[in-house]
Amino acid sequence: MQRLAAGGHMELPDFDTLKRLAVAEPERLDELLQQQIEGLIDRVSPQQQMRLRGLQFRIDCQRQLAKNNLDSCIRIAAMMHDSFYSMRCEMVHLNDPDYAEPLPEYKENNVLYFSDYYRKKK
Repeated sequence: MQRLAAGGHMELPDFDTLKRLAVAEPERLDELLQQQIEGLIDRVSPQQQMRLRGLQFRIDCQRQLAKNNLDSCIRIAAMMHDSFYSMRCEMVHLNDPDYAEPLPEYKENNVLYFSDYYRKKK
């Protein structure tokens, strides 16, 4: 099913095949994902491998904690957002050590109710 492409990475099956695997054989799709991940990690230096394996462990934990695929996607996107935000703060601090980055406001039960929106609109 898989061949090595010009860059040395495994070539993925076409979209329709991946879609069929997702519906009919999710375990085979997960196996393909693991092969792709391992192939990528194996091509980097040992120091980077340690970091990537740690990151993959965190991603796998979020996938296991997720209630469904959408929850998994949201959790991983939040991880990326947090990482980007931390990197941004470090870059700002490098340019101006005295600048204090305000912490983002997270509210408990941050849910917007459409009924409140329509009531305020009237």
